[in-house]
Amino acid sequence: MARVDTTESIVLDRILARLRSELGLDARTCYASVEPWAPIIPKGGAWFVSVALLDGVFEEGEQGRLTLPTLAGNTTEAVDLKVTGYVRMDLDSTDHATKRLSHVTRGLLERKRQILKALVGWDLLTTSGNAVFRSLMFATRSAPPIMVRSDDLPGLILGMLTIDFRAIYDWTADDTVPGIALSNLTLSQLATLTLDELANLPLDPVAAR
Repeated sequence: MARVDTTESIVLDRILARLRSELGLDARTCYASVEPWAPIIPKGGAWFVSVALLDGVFEEGEQGRLTLPTLAGNTTEAVDLKVTGYVRMDLDSTDHATKRLSHVTRGLLERKRQILKALVGWDLLTTSGNAVFRSLMFATRSAPPIMVRSDDLPGLILGMLTIDFRAIYDWTADDTVPGIALSNLTLSQLATLTLDELANLPLDPVAAR
């Protein structure tokens, strides 16, 4: 199994797919958001999740090959993502509100556990079994639960919590060309690679994606 380069779009797409699969959600109830706050509130359903990109930090010493689209890029970035879980809450009584927070199957804190279970220790793999992340995905911080109200939907109250995660990966040079692999490099290109770079390249271009 090799470790291959990728793009932030692919990383975000696969994280969303992972959350939908593990949490039993779909594209309507688990989606990307430009900002941490949900731009839309899906109709129906007990809860929903949004994912937003935060700051990224680049490794200064690993940025030398991204400008060469015929070779594997190794511009390394550690990017943070904010996963926000929303639960529809009814505040008919104090007891009911408490159950919405701590209920063993539907409470907001149980949703937090499910999100952590879905992503902590996860490694993004290609269909060929190649690894993408440079280390297993991990959580960095969480914010306390809060209640928010919708200006567009009077009477709607949502319980909300956020968890920040970090993914570390190498950017590919050009996602519009076939994946870089040993089988599609010339001899002159091969001669410029180190032994470690050669060891991490797949044989098949499809496996590099």
